[in-house]
Amino acid sequence: MAARGPRPAILLLLAACLALASGQKWNPLHDLFKKNHLDNPKTLAINNNAYCNKMMWDRVLYWTFSNTFIDDTIDNINKVCTTDGTAAGVNKQESKNPFKITVCTFNPWSLSYTGVSSTAKIVITCWDGLAVFFVKSVSA
Repeated sequence: MAARGPRPAILLLLAACLALASGQKWNPLHDLFKKNHLDNPKTLAINNNAYCNKMMWDRVLYWTFSNTFIDDTIDNINKVCTTDGTAAGVNKQESKNPFKITVCTFNPWSLSYTGVSSTAKIVITCWDGLAVFFVKSVSA
C-alpha cells in the first residue's frame, strides 16, 4: 500500500488545536478571508494585470469573476470589526479609514485578469471580532 500524505481535515484540526492552545481566536472563515483577500506586503509584479494573474493563480482563485486584495495587516483589517469601523448592516462593518486595494476582474475573452489599484474604504462581514467575508469597497 502506498504512503499517503496528510489529510486536509487533520491539518485543519491541528491548526484549530494550535490556535486554541495559544489562546488566540480561531475561525476557519477568517483563515479563508486571509487567503482570498490579504496581501501584505503587496506582491511585486510588473503591472496590475500581471499582479492579478499571479495572485489569482497562486491563491487558487482562477475562474473567479472578481476578487479584491487588501494591502494591509490583518490586525488593521480586524480593527474594522471592533474599533475602526461603523455598522453597515447585520454583522457588517465599514472601515472608517481607506485601505490600499487591488480589484482583479476576469476577462473571459483573454482568459486573464485585469487589475485596478486604488484606495477605498472596505465593507466586511465580522464574526467574533474577526473579518470573515469581504463585501465590497466604497470610494473614500
